Amino acid sequence: MKTDGSPDRLLPHSLRRRRFLQASVLAGLGAGSAGLLGACSSASGANSASGASKGGTLIFARTADPMTLDPSPAEDNEAIWTILNLYDCLYTVTPNGQGSMPWLATGYELSSDSLTWTFHLRPGVKFNDGKPLTAADVKFTLERSAKGPNGYIISTVNGIDAPDESTVRIHTTHPWGPLLGDLSLYSNAILPDNLNGMSAAEFFTHPVGTGPFVLSSWTKGQEMTLVRNRHYWRSGKPLLDEVQFTVVPDDNTRLLQLRGGQADIIEFPPFSAIASLQQTSGIKVDLFPSTWVSYLALNEKRPQFADVHVRRAISYAIDRSSIIRSVLFGHGQPAASFFSPGWAYYNPNTPRLWYDPAEAKRELSMSAYPHGFSAIYAVDAGDTTNSTIAQIVQANLKVIGIDISIQPYDISTITALQEAGNYDIYPSYYTLDIGDPDENVPWAIDPVYGGSDSVYTWYSNPEVLKLTYASEENIDSRKRAAIYNEIQNIIAMDAPFTELYYQPYVYAQTTSVEGFAVPSTGNYHLEEVWLQS
Repeated sequence: MKTDGSPDRLLPHSLRRRRFLQASVLAGLGAGSAGLLGACSSASGANSASGASKGGTLIFARTADPMTLDPSPAEDNEAIWTILNLYDCLYTVTPNGQGSMPWLATGYELSSDSLTWTFHLRPGVKFNDGKPLTAADVKFTLERSAKGPNGYIISTVNGIDAPDESTVRIHTTHPWGPLLGDLSLYSNAILPDNLNGMSAAEFFTHPVGTGPFVLSSWTKGQEMTLVRNRHYWRSGKPLLDEVQFTVVPDDNTRLLQLRGGQADIIEFPPFSAIASLQQTSGIKVDLFPSTWVSYLALNEKRPQFADVHVRRAISYAIDRSSIIRSVLFGHGQPAASFFSPGWAYYNPNTPRLWYDPAEAKRELSMSAYPHGFSAIYAVDAGDTTNSTIAQIVQANLKVIGIDISIQPYDISTITALQEAGNYDIYPSYYTLDIGDPDENVPWAIDPVYGGSDSVYTWYSNPEVLKLTYASEENIDSRKRAAIYNEIQNIIAMDAPFTELYYQPYVYAQTTSVEGFAVPSTGNYHLEEVWLQS
């Protein structure tokens, strides 16, 4: 329980944030060493044409295998994207990624004191084993999720009732504006009550869900096959007979498979390959707008980075346009806010502490380190993207007297250094999983709630925390927007981390694939996809 005047929050003892992908696949992606991504996103964002044909097998080459099919502890995107094609949430993300809409629930009523949310389940929904969805399944799932690594997201929930088979009541300790977004998080995807009497190990070998697909086979590290759920509640969906996910970590191999027709869709072709792919007959490249924010974390346990003028100087010193040209081949935009344009409540007028060497020198002159200092920039030894960024940052900061040494480590060492606060600077990024920024805001700027010590920067500003809690306790979206604008302005000037750029999600596919769409939260609904015959 917190003692700083903020609302009480019942936090799990161990809180983790999920990682995007193993560092070895990030080189072609322009990614950091750790981050977040995915969501229960909106299937209505897909665009299946009126002449869509049913049937066929989609071959989807991915960079890695899912680590689990259990929603509660999932933290890698391959798991999350698979999970959200096997299970559904009560709510899902709107097509633009900036809101929530009914999914397994048809709607809700909110009590006059804003403490009780009554949800009505969609009639006729069945699990893939033919059993009907009931409120008992929802109650079990949310109570199970609350005990898991992502349980902090619903930590304000203090009771769940199932008064009848189609009604669920959720009680909160105080008004909670982000609840609909919380219910669309992958960790809250609905499972059958008591896992149908099975142990978790047994159940998730052959999971049962209400999603569009069913696990058919899984050769770990090689291939996973999903088949159509014949009980799926959305009439006429999915359109495909099956989806074969293949594990192809090497960028060049995925490109060769796409060009040779051995894959219909590939994840994350390198930015350097985009121009060539765009000129290749029979291939389409999509640059989907995302919620991705790349940044440099600055460890405020170090006295240099506890100085706000040093942090501002670093932001002004870095040439973001050069980074975007070198790393993203121009496919990105410089970041000012720690919100991305893909987030709800993004403020485009956030102060821009962008490339201005003269202003950088002025800020440094006002710090306790007017003549500069030395620092170590930690990068993953196998991450060529962030090694390139490090070299640009190194040259930029040298101009103002900050001497950067680039130190490569293996990814496990970097993670340990982050969590122990035993680093100076490291590159990272985060994305948003739901249509509400509250999933990330406390995690990024609250040293307690969210469990990451303000993304391991140890930044803390009581004014910002007070505003964050006010945004959570507000149901009115207009009031929340005003609060989030203020938060973004303060964070920009405090510069606890140096935002670098926003980037799209890159996928390539053959022109025979129709209806594939990725919302800004990253999750794709494959029930909308079909293949031209």
